[in-house]
Amino acid sequence: DTSREAGRTMRGDMLSVRALSAIAILALLSPPVVRPVAAGGVIAPTRGVTDRVLEDVGQDGASTPTASQGNAASWVRKALRPKLVDINLDDAKADGGALGSSSRPESGIKDLPADAVAVDVRFDYVVPDTNIEGTTARPDTLIACKSFLVHPESVDPYGEGRVDRFKDLGVDPDLDRRGGEDVAARNVNIVAIEPMPGMHHVHHMHLHVCSDDSVAWARHRRTFMDALDPGVDELGTTPAKGDKPLYCAPPSWDRGSGCHGTAWTFLPGQNGVLFPEGVGMRIGDGPLDLRRLILEVHYDKANEYPRTRDRSGIRLWTVPRDDAVVHRAGVFSVADPFARLPQSLPPGEKKVTYDTFCPPGCTKRFETPMNVFASMTHAHLRARRVVTSVGTPDGTGAVPDEGWRSVVNDDGSGTATGHFSHEDQKFVPVDFTVKAGDSLKTTCIYDTSADNAPIPFGPSTQDEMCMQVFLYWPKQYTFLCGYYGDQAYWCGDAGMFVPKDGSDRRYHSEACHVEAGQSCDDRNEELGFPLKDAPDKGEPITFLTR
Repeated sequence: DTSREAGRTMRGDMLSVRALSAIAILALLSPPVVRPVAAGGVIAPTRGVTDRVLEDVGQDGASTPTASQGNAASWVRKALRPKLVDINLDDAKADGGALGSSSRPESGIKDLPADAVAVDVRFDYVVPDTNIEGTTARPDTLIACKSFLVHPESVDPYGEGRVDRFKDLGVDPDLDRRGGEDVAARNVNIVAIEPMPGMHHVHHMHLHVCSDDSVAWARHRRTFMDALDPGVDELGTTPAKGDKPLYCAPPSWDRGSGCHGTAWTFLPGQNGVLFPEGVGMRIGDGPLDLRRLILEVHYDKANEYPRTRDRSGIRLWTVPRDDAVVHRAGVFSVADPFARLPQSLPPGEKKVTYDTFCPPGCTKRFETPMNVFASMTHAHLRARRVVTSVGTPDGTGAVPDEGWRSVVNDDGSGTATGHFSHEDQKFVPVDFTVKAGDSLKTTCIYDTSADNAPIPFGPSTQDEMCMQVFLYWPKQYTFLCGYYGDQAYWCGDAGMFVPKDGSDRRYHSEACHVEAGQSCDDRNEELGFPLKDAPDKGEPITFLTR
């Protein structure tokens, strides 16, 4: 134990040296080329221009980490479970630390730096009555979005000397503050993130990062159709009636939205996360910074709590020290990122296994390895076990059976039991690297013994999902990798695909089977249930080239 402690101290000292010696982070972008800004500020690839990523500057001047600098273990600070503090509904605590406040809100994150200040990206939303016909497509499911402009308090976000905000303010601010808003940040270096679910029916939250010309960001400056459109009346004097919510398709999964990834994803049971030392995010207007954000909140069973006020959101913990963020953290979603898997789970089965992949055809586009330091699993009520493995293909393009190594487990112990609970979907510390050309296989195991009809994959809690979310450094463009359809894999942005062909199709295609070995489609057909087509059937798809 003493030697381990000494090792940790030494690694911390090495990190301090690295942080001090890393005097430059190079965003390798060609200045003459105009390129759209994407998730977290990463520049979107442009035809004819090689897509580049954030480059690390090592102690020896090398542009990629070397063996002498250690692997990801040298940089991991364990994500710790917070104490149970009611920061969600107690405004006296939750709003402390905002601009102009002398107090700091309570936090459940152990070892949060003493100089950390909270920056809240947060709803002020009254859930509409979804029981009224036509309010939403499904009364039990409501997805709401709100736009935010986050900027340093010393910066005029409009560039015109104006200080007015673009809130949708009505005669009763407690009820009508439902449009987008700007958030002034005292500090800009994000070293920890803490979710603030306002009610237990919040199924998930995504914090989407959008470009300056994002149509989705402009659209979600309001959250209700029967509210003021800030693009028409900047004064914000029309009350928001709040009966008809503005439909929100998750922006980063919507091609053409101008949003290109998430800075954070919250799932039930998640804790706050303190990033590894030297790793984090930053608020600003640079190509890798957070500026225009959309907070997406998915309410489950929304029809059970009409007219309930919700203040869910994401808290960004920031510090004044620029050297606190030497490497940018990224969010990477694999397996089936948007619940599109084609084979429904057969009913009446104690064990149904679904394998899905992030294939070598996508990861070979990585320009630097991904050093993964935290992982979170997402599935729904029937999932019992989820394990993700990494393998390096051999000359045939296949990963030998003994070549798969489990990298994601439930408690950080290295046992890779993969135990899954829908109520406890938190980030856990992991330590592995994904290299260019690797394959990631996610295996989800379900129990459908209580069902009498096939269970499709979809966003509702009554459907199913199979998804893994990683936190890693250094950030690069690819934030989605996994199943899209029979023609393609998602690879990068919502509109970026690699073909499902060759060895990727042969060895890295999705597969579903019941315990007896029968495929899920064959079992469903045997039971007399119709089969589903692949979701991209007949869809024209443009593939990435390099």
